[in-house]
Amino acid sequence: MTVETLTSFSLGDLLRHLLTLAVAALLLGCATDNRQQARIQPLPVPGDTTRTTAALNALARAIRTSAPASAFAKRAELFLQAGRTQEALTDIDEAVLRKPTVGAYYLTRAAVLRALNQPAKALENAQRAEISGVETPELYTLLGDLSQQQRQYGKARLYLARALQMAPFDGEAYFFEGLIAARQGDTTRAIALYEQSLKLKPRYLPTYNQMASVYRGMGNTAVALAYNSRATDYFPANVNLIYNRGLIYHDAARLDSALICYQQTVKQQPTFYQAYFQAGLVFQKWKGYYQALTNFQKVQKIKPDYQGIDTYIGFCFEKTGQYEAAVAAYTTATQQNAGDADAQAGLYRAQRRLAWQQNGYGNPTDYLPRTTRTEPNPARPVGPVLNTSRVRVLTIQPRTRLPTRGDSLPRTLKPVN
Repeated sequence: MTVETLTSFSLGDLLRHLLTLAVAALLLGCATDNRQQARIQPLPVPGDTTRTTAALNALARAIRTSAPASAFAKRAELFLQAGRTQEALTDIDEAVLRKPTVGAYYLTRAAVLRALNQPAKALENAQRAEISGVETPELYTLLGDLSQQQRQYGKARLYLARALQMAPFDGEAYFFEGLIAARQGDTTRAIALYEQSLKLKPRYLPTYNQMASVYRGMGNTAVALAYNSRATDYFPANVNLIYNRGLIYHDAARLDSALICYQQTVKQQPTFYQAYFQAGLVFQKWKGYYQALTNFQKVQKIKPDYQGIDTYIGFCFEKTGQYEAAVAAYTTATQQNAGDADAQAGLYRAQRRLAWQQNGYGNPTDYLPRTTRTEPNPARPVGPVLNTSRVRVLTIQPRTRLPTRGDSLPRTLKPVN
């Protein structure tokens, strides 16, 4: 073997070894990424608390270790399933920031924004997901819902039809078709679509709520409670179901049962201000103004901008004799809404009563129609007084015969002794 051959062999062998090392490093890197992805388990079934907690812990470890975008995205989906929407939004924003080209992340963010009652922003993200190449029934169902919320019913139906082409047994698509029918006043078709939705997806909570709401609006308390009960079987700890049951009882004038539901609601979720407000209305109906005031004040503390709450508080203050506080509440209500006629009338009454209470003038019943005589003002001259002892008063006797119209035989009434 010559020197030239040896040199050539050595260089070729060296190049092969270098190429082998480069490929091995690349495979090792891919294996590391695959291992990181393998640590992220598939999403657990909604309602499985144990697996959800375990998945959240695993995702937290993955984020602490290497912080992949997929871990933030999957944790956002778990937070969304658990109703922790603000945390879900924080995570999905981070995932989009790390990998802005992944269309599935925009789909998740659209779902989160829909849960946060931001349909315009949600629709923008859903359309971004569609542009990015996402083509799933979930996306088109979401686009259909967001479009119908914007009252774009024609576009919504096109999206839902596409979703049903891809997944003919998608219960959510039928549900949103039912919403469109309900918005357009076709209650019969809406009910049929809701029933079809429940057949295909019996654990879909919005359908139960909508069915209960439809029958509640129709005054059919029994059927509304039946759908609410069926939903409770699947979601026994859902506070919205308990609150909605209270609304059904409230509309049916079963106030005792309604109040129990409202109290159960705030026991499970102390910040549920709507339940406090409805409980306040029940106590106000019963004229339990102190209890009503307590509930209305809790509403004000949790949500200070709740529409009309100062008027209700002012009314309870007025009814419990706290006129100064009533004036302050009514004044705030009129400043916030100059067209609040109830607050204006209440302010007038409370001011007059407060003046009587503080200064001793202005009868607190002056705002009512005159039903009794008032004492004369001693500062004014008094006219001549009639001496009734010198006036002869004749007793009016009843008529002994009272003819009736259209009756040939007159009826006789005996005088009352």
